[in-house]
Amino acid sequence: MDANRPFSGFAEVPHTADIALDVFAPNLEELFINAAKGLYHILGIRKGTKEVENIHVSMVAEDREGLMVSLLNELLFHAANNQAGEFISLEINENQLEADLHMLEKTGQQKEVKAATFNDLVIVQDAEGCHTRIVFDV
Repeated sequence: MDANRPFSGFAEVPHTADIALDVFAPNLEELFINAAKGLYHILGIRKGTKEVENIHVSMVAEDREGLMVSLLNELLFHAANNQAGEFISLEINENQLEADLHMLEKTGQQKEVKAATFNDLVIVQDAEGCHTRIVFDV
């Protein structure tokens, strides 16, 4: 892991045509949560205080990268429907993800993102934690 970056979080990185994020965390679940926070940061989402609903998300994919793309695209779907989520719980077992989110009304958004992509997406898990780079199609 790069000594100049914090132990947990995300950072926007230059990318030719799209938007990319470096995401890092001490464990896999926090990596997914930080990726969601990074997505909301890129979108410039402002969450209101009006509660919409609690939702349960259950996903199966071929690998962790597939779970990451699916989760972020699920959050983009909800953002398009004026909702932004806060994680209540998130659990990853092999190629399955279970999450509960508290959905709030979205009161604003500054940018549009079409989708999270598999472009160069590799989730690395080592002694220092987890990290990945996610490219978003704009």
